[in-house]
Amino acid sequence: MSENTRDGGPVATMEAERKTPEPGKPAKRGLLDRLPYWALWALTAVPIVLSIAEVVRAPKINHADYWVVLGLVADKNGNLDVAQLFHLYHEHPIVLVGLVFWLDAKLFAGTQTPLGFLSVILAAGMFAALWSMLPRTLTGLRRAGVVAGLSGLVFSAGTVEYFGDGMMGVQWLLGLAPAVIAIAFAHHGKLIPAFLFAFMGSLGHGVAFPVWIVLALVLWLRGEGRVKSALPLGLGLVVFVLWRIAPWPPSYQKPNVVGADTYLGAMTSTIGQSWSTKSPDLAFLAGALTVGLFGVLAATAVKQRLATKAENFAGTLDGPAPVAAVAGWFGLAAQVTLNGAMIGVSRGGYNATEGMSSRYVGIGLLGVCAVLVLLVTRGPRALRLKAIPLALVMALCVYAIGNTAAGATRYRYAYQPVLGVAMQVNAGGVMSKMFAYPDFLEQERTMGIYPFTPDFTLGCGAGGPELGTTVDLAKAVELKGPGYGTKDTAGAVDTAPVTGDKQINGWALIGGEQAQCILITDGAGKVVGGGTVGLPRDDISQFMNGTGRSGWQAVAAPEVKDPVVLAYRDGTYHRITTIKDAGKG
Repeated sequence: MSENTRDGGPVATMEAERKTPEPGKPAKRGLLDRLPYWALWALTAVPIVLSIAEVVRAPKINHADYWVVLGLVADKNGNLDVAQLFHLYHEHPIVLVGLVFWLDAKLFAGTQTPLGFLSVILAAGMFAALWSMLPRTLTGLRRAGVVAGLSGLVFSAGTVEYFGDGMMGVQWLLGLAPAVIAIAFAHHGKLIPAFLFAFMGSLGHGVAFPVWIVLALVLWLRGEGRVKSALPLGLGLVVFVLWRIAPWPPSYQKPNVVGADTYLGAMTSTIGQSWSTKSPDLAFLAGALTVGLFGVLAATAVKQRLATKAENFAGTLDGPAPVAAVAGWFGLAAQVTLNGAMIGVSRGGYNATEGMSSRYVGIGLLGVCAVLVLLVTRGPRALRLKAIPLALVMALCVYAIGNTAAGATRYRYAYQPVLGVAMQVNAGGVMSKMFAYPDFLEQERTMGIYPFTPDFTLGCGAGGPELGTTVDLAKAVELKGPGYGTKDTAGAVDTAPVTGDKQINGWALIGGEQAQCILITDGAGKVVGGGTVGLPRDDISQFMNGTGRSGWQAVAAPEVKDPVVLAYRDGTYHRITTIKDAGKG
């Protein structure tokens, strides 16, 4: 009795799905039959929709590498300096990234939302490429289940930094996405588009560089000839030479005292971080097991590729997929492994846990995608028959684990408006702390990049005060500290003394609600600073009645004299006079 028929259940169900209906009588599925498919397609759509929602809710202002790269590729008047596109930034090419950042500045006032949407599009292209590589032996509900799992991985919670911080997503996905798409084209034997996308990725980010080796592997596993399989290696050598002769930034010795284990740790933590965002040991373990699994599965595939007897899985519904049918997935596994090795070598000099940085999340997630598909196509028979639960459970676990990284990204959302105020009032110290660069400030003003746009606001609402507005301080109501009034109205400044070019923290409750906006004026009442409100302050909820988001942070112009802190709500200015640690009085 064959493996196909000796078991009932899943195999019998799959065989039933393949039965050909009588001529003239097309197969019909009832509502109950369609329901599992609808459920799986809905599960496929949910992570994508959530990623789009993340882009919409994220702040408008960019930060960190956006300002540096834009400053490098644009001159002082904001015009594109084409020659600078071919300089390396942190040893990575920025041709595409620099061009995209410059276009964002020119067309969308330098806001991060378009970059977030572009990141979603790049991730969707990567997802489509992975979908296209699924072997034809994976059919019906099993295929739909694996597709849903891949969606949950590509758009995992861990990727919130790519979508909520579009600058980060564009930087990494302009390298990763074209590389994955190139692998998919090679998987289908389409060399020209494969080479074009590989070259595109090589212009986007150094993370794409290993794809040239990977393409050679994929073509060889497909059974292509030696010349065709070696062609990507020759093109990759050309890319390597161009990278080496490009203008490099200054290079300095790494600070850590390292050993071989340090580099190995950085490598394995990169590959395994999707399974552990807090415990380095678990990330090391997950990464090592992933590489080991790739090695075991690849050894069998290479042995079969070298065998003289051709594979024949015809009619073996639940048998392992032919090597050629999953060549792209072995290629993806190789890409992930080589990316991990690159980061291990380049970042291990800082720390063995460098690979746990959330910017590398795309590499780890692609590794999980490769593990999933190789297990359900080439793994043990028990796993091949349980493709749906395996795919959904793996995606669910990784999605849940990613919430730590997602939470860290969202925590920064509420603070980002402070950077906009700091840029408006020339608070260079605060700008530097918030990963912007004062050296490029005049360039940004000239280009009219947000926050130097007409729609910039302190958030006080229509007709409310803005920078430069003069407030009658005599009409301001005193907002006393805790213990001096009702349990739902109080406030305090937690940062002393209040000075310019400094992140000033505090909290304010007005009738149990947060302030509408926060202002800093000089002694004459002129608004010279502001910031953000609605920051989490659960410590205040321990002794006051009201919202748990009573916190605020503000910044004022460096030259401010006799600063006054005002909480504004419903047309009334509340002067915060208590300057002390929260809850201490």
